[in-house]
Amino acid sequence: MCKIYQIAILLFLTLTLTNCKEEKEKVVQLNDEVQNDTLDTYFSKLYEAKMFNGAVAIKRKGKLIFKKGYGIANLKAQTSFLPNTSLEIASVSKQFTAAAILLLQQNHKLKVTDFAYKYLGEDFPYKSITISQLLSHTSGLADYSTYFKTHWDPSKIAYNKDILQYYKTSKPNLLSIPGEKYKYSNTGYIFLAEIVNATSGMTLEDYLLKKVFTPMHMENTFFIGRDSIWNKDNYAPGYMFNIENCEHVIPETLPNKGYYRFLSGRLGSGRLSSSVDDLIKWDQFLYSDSIFNKASKVLAFTPHPPTKEASDYGYGWHIKEDSLSGKVVFHTGSWAGNLTYISRSLDTKDLIIIVNNTYNSGYLKQIRASVNGFLNNEPLQFPKEKASELFKLNSCDLSEVTLDQWYIDHKDIDWDLENLQKLQNDYLKVGATDRSDMLSVLIKMVQADKNLL
Repeated sequence: MCKIYQIAILLFLTLTLTNCKEEKEKVVQLNDEVQNDTLDTYFSKLYEAKMFNGAVAIKRKGKLIFKKGYGIANLKAQTSFLPNTSLEIASVSKQFTAAAILLLQQNHKLKVTDFAYKYLGEDFPYKSITISQLLSHTSGLADYSTYFKTHWDPSKIAYNKDILQYYKTSKPNLLSIPGEKYKYSNTGYIFLAEIVNATSGMTLEDYLLKKVFTPMHMENTFFIGRDSIWNKDNYAPGYMFNIENCEHVIPETLPNKGYYRFLSGRLGSGRLSSSVDDLIKWDQFLYSDSIFNKASKVLAFTPHPPTKEASDYGYGWHIKEDSLSGKVVFHTGSWAGNLTYISRSLDTKDLIIIVNNTYNSGYLKQIRASVNGFLNNEPLQFPKEKASELFKLNSCDLSEVTLDQWYIDHKDIDWDLENLQKLQNDYLKVGATDRSDMLSVLIKMVQADKNLL
């Protein structure tokens, strides 16, 4: 009888381990593409219209219905942009910084109600700022970038320690009393990374690798030095458009954009690289308690507004209530040509991930809104072409002779005069007076036509 019992236990354990292994593999293995003809047609047209270059993933009610990449990841190497291609996710990084803090609280290493100076040092001058206020952008801290863009030696990389030291020695005035107002703060998230370091004895990079990325099998998620991204395999560096030669270029080569390189050493507020595939895994794990307990997720996904105004920000996430989707948590990111977006509907388990590396800022907001509508059974809306964006793309091939016909051919686009006037000033700044003059003529044409209506 005892032997039969032992055999039964052994069989049970074998089946359990097998099921666990199968479940684990189900979580971490993803197909290269998941096809949806409607969405594929939409994003293919966006790519052809030069409105999008990147990768997308969409879940409806927890089921992955679409995943695909479009365009070129590395313009020099001419590599394809795939769902497993990594790129810098900019401020979408903040949710991972917040997760590190919440994990430390779970492990009783700190409390979000603690004062930040306890971990940043007695010489940290803002004694009343709490960790929670850093997480929720209610600390009142001034932004570090204004000072560093003006005073930092651009030949050196600025790291967190340099930014923290500036606040300790120069003591810039707070913008508001801690806890009273909301002001989005990259500075606060840099300090949170330093708190992770002080508390755990590990950098934010090493802590997240050990506690999150390795157990979640997020193999395409990491921090990388900016000088290394241009030749890294299966990586999508961010590019920006040079209005002088009508080409996408390395952002820091543009006038007054050198800070993209020398501010690339900071951790916490951004700089994390990830892929659509890994962000799908991240979404999946956030529905389980395998790493983050329920209390931590409630804190992350609940707004923590200041005392004197409203705010939709939790810890690393914006939060909104949608009449159809219930509670939605989301974040955007923008840095050095990269534009990123993740939106999770906690009640319906819908998911949208959109990443782009050619700074198509003129259209991404409309694209995000259209995809959100699609999940609510609305037809996809193709963005109307903007005159400012189209002129930038075409201007190197235009002249005063061909300008009239170009205007006639594109009369039905969105003649966004305010952006056209800004673009005209941008051309003047770089000495492209011929294109500034052409824009002046175009603007007069548009205004004349409007007066006739």
